Amino acid sequence: MNVQSHDSQSDELIFAQDEIQFAEETETRSLDGSWKILIVDDEIEVHEVTKLVLSDVTFENKSLTFISAYSAEEAKQLIRSHPDIAIIFLDVVMETEDAGLQFVKYVREEVGNQPARIILRTGQPGQAPEIHVTTHYEIDDYKLKTELTSEKLLLTVVTALRAFSTFMQMLEMSQKLRSQLIEYQQAAADLRSSERQEREKVAQLEQSLLRLQAVQPSPYSEKIETLGRLVTQVTNDILNRSNTGALSTLTMITQIARLVLRLTDEHSAKLGLSQTKLSVLMYLNEESDHCASPSELAKHCGVSRAAMTGLLDGLEQEKYVERDHNPSDRRALKVRLTPKGQEFLGWIDPQDDYQISHLLETLDDTERQKMIQLARKCLTILGEGSAN
Repeated sequence: MNVQSHDSQSDELIFAQDEIQFAEETETRSLDGSWKILIVDDEIEVHEVTKLVLSDVTFENKSLTFISAYSAEEAKQLIRSHPDIAIIFLDVVMETEDAGLQFVKYVREEVGNQPARIILRTGQPGQAPEIHVTTHYEIDDYKLKTELTSEKLLLTVVTALRAFSTFMQMLEMSQKLRSQLIEYQQAAADLRSSERQEREKVAQLEQSLLRLQAVQPSPYSEKIETLGRLVTQVTNDILNRSNTGALSTLTMITQIARLVLRLTDEHSAKLGLSQTKLSVLMYLNEESDHCASPSELAKHCGVSRAAMTGLLDGLEQEKYVERDHNPSDRRALKVRLTPKGQEFLGWIDPQDDYQISHLLETLDDTERQKMIQLARKCLTILGEGSAN
């Protein structure tokens, strides 16, 4: 704070009575970034002395700008025109005995201006007792005109400006926090809306899938159900030792075989392999060293050696198998399942289990055991017959 002393002024400011005059708004200096001081008093000398003492004051690198009002009514207009006023020096007795006090209520309650520091200066303390005024009116300081020396006036201004500056900083911070809170709440609302929309999309997709499944059942479901009924009937015939003729039972077994072949062909086609190629890979996968001779594979698949050679050529091109000489007999070949072939079988195995599980679910434990025994017995008998 910088202050120039005035030799012509005494240390004590005397606010003498004078003829009441009303003037327009006046400013001794108007600089950008200055603190605005509103002087509300019906005595011209009070305005002049206040400006003279404070004319060279700076606070936080900003000077002071003075605005004069000679009545409470004038002050009401000015406070609305200048909402950024920092300090109001206010007289009590002007056009009425309590004009200043009514102006305090106007500023705080009607205008809603809380930051401005209101300093009440009175020459008639009997009209406005300090304790009563301080308790019932939102003022920030109470001074008698006769006690305000230059030094005390300067200290009063600095204290008020510091309080005003702190108030405005806190207000600005509060506004920023409120703005950030609004942005956060909006972002949270947008996120909840987005999540709700995504959940609705998922629900709609699930409903669409359910409707699609109801309209377009799995191509295997009908065949699996038919196959299950046939297997159950054959198994029950065996368990009940019925008098069903061998021809009838053979007919049902033949139907089962045809359905199995059809299902296997369709499934193999979806996997990009023929049924016979798939049988080759599965046979090799069951061997301990994943190896077998071409003749063993041909016998297992029920095809000729020449046909097996063509099948192995295709599987080798797809890198599912590889052929090599038998270590014990260089003239013989061994077919080995490659890691890619093992990976392929590992990929399709759960899908095969899914299809088989539909069939097995139609049988209880006893029926499943009898079916397996029957299948093994049929394979043994038919295998011996084909060998003979």
